[in-house]
Amino acid sequence: MPSRTPEELKELAELTRNLSSMGRDLAEQSRAAIRATREKIERSREMLRATNPGLLLPGGSDPANEPAEGGNARHGAVPADVIVIGGSAGSSVPLRRILSGLPEAFPAAILIVQHSSPIGWTAQSTADLLASRTALPVSVAVDLQPFEPGRIYVCPPNYHLSLENSIMRLEESPVENHTRPSIDVLFRSAAASFARRVVAVLLSGTLTDGTAGLWQIKRRGGIAIVQDPAEAEFPNMPRNALENVTVDYVLPAKQIGETLIEVSVSRRHGRESARRPSILIVEDEALGAQNLRERLEELSYEVCGSVTSGEKGILVAAEASPDLILMDIRLAGKMDGIEAARQIWERLQIPVVFVTAHADLQTLAGVKNTANYGYLVKPFQTSSVRAAVELALDRREKELRLFHGAARPAIKR
Repeated sequence: MPSRTPEELKELAELTRNLSSMGRDLAEQSRAAIRATREKIERSREMLRATNPGLLLPGGSDPANEPAEGGNARHGAVPADVIVIGGSAGSSVPLRRILSGLPEAFPAAILIVQHSSPIGWTAQSTADLLASRTALPVSVAVDLQPFEPGRIYVCPPNYHLSLENSIMRLEESPVENHTRPSIDVLFRSAAASFARRVVAVLLSGTLTDGTAGLWQIKRRGGIAIVQDPAEAEFPNMPRNALENVTVDYVLPAKQIGETLIEVSVSRRHGRESARRPSILIVEDEALGAQNLRERLEELSYEVCGSVTSGEKGILVAAEASPDLILMDIRLAGKMDGIEAARQIWERLQIPVVFVTAHADLQTLAGVKNTANYGYLVKPFQTSSVRAAVELALDRREKELRLFHGAARPAIKR
């Protein structure tokens, strides 16, 4: 290799310093944007606390949402359908350690994005290596292919991997965080499609990729796990996430695998084999709400709450995790039932049956634009309530069975 002149060496050193400075500036801009968003959310939460004393607010910086000593998170018993894992430099060894302890009957799909692999290795090489260390089948992700529970999918290099419901998408779209694939792309799409049923794991790496995606996971009620920076070979990526996101667990790799088993297997098997469905009522007319509660209890359903506004409905739905929500369309306050139902489905994926005295075309058009599970017109009879509730619960149970490919715990009706 030809020797460089002193002037060339000086220019190279200056270029290196400039690139390093640019990297620090980009990282700081990313952190500042995340902090600003979190401050806006916290101000909104404070306003809700002031106007609705006693309400429990999901997420954010409430003490009940902080990681407990030893990494044990206080989190609702919602089983994971999808696990997304992201890593960069130094993530290969902890990834193999995590996957090696998972049982053959593991019920969640696992999708993996890594920034780099050893020179000469392909996505198939990575999949083959992981397959030799785990009981689960491993394959390379394929565009437009459905992903299945109990399988592991590896993102190929030079593509972004995203999820559209139960379909994988591979795209050569612009780089994010100076890389393709980007961890944030996978995490964001998983949050949008699976909300509280997704678990995200961020491993060793440099710079900031994964932080914004983890924030979206937490915003929609999912679980965020970060490798302990003290164990990570390159701690910058985990450390940046911890500085900007309130995560559920900070763990060494071996304990991450054990925790994935807990949230994806133990909770699923630990639920009662038969139970009454729980239903939340969102209705601003006291007599209407009481009438609806009496009819539901007459039909042996459990009413887990009754609130009078869309805003309160969102908060209680996040806390109580009902099987179904009966939502009046025209509610007092700034948010109508259609908007509340849209946000509940987007964040929590809880089905909603609309309840209203209005059956005009404009109202029906608004309902059609939401992921609704039925429509109940006032005044209603016990038989019509039973039909609407049973049809909605049956539809949702079939959807979940279709995804899992196996029977779920029976619901006593």
